[in-house]
Amino acid sequence: MPELTVVVSAKAKPGKEAELEKAWRAIIAPTHHEAGCLKYVLHRAVDDPGFLISIERWGSKEAIDQHFATPHVQALLSRVPDLVAGAPEVRVFEALPEGPSNKGKL
Repeated sequence: MPELTVVVSAKAKPGKEAELEKAWRAIIAPTHHEAGCLKYVLHRAVDDPGFLISIERWGSKEAIDQHFATPHVQALLSRVPDLVAGAPEVRVFEALPEGPSNKGKL
């Protein structure tokens, strides 16, 4: 199976924007050390600081499954009901590269 891209998006509850960002940032370093993690980058919407997404590249579906089972991700997920308005959206994608590899592939 090819590498996979995961996009996770979440909207903070009013007044919880900084807390959500801090909690999400806390899993970045341990995630970078996971086997199968190729990229993991958190983004904040310019027009809405309470809307965050992570864009992730993983070597396999198994690596993604292992990531979601780690203690650091489970700790973040346990805080979701208090921090997030609605359910976060998690989508897994396969790349459809086009053009030069330096621009047509994440």
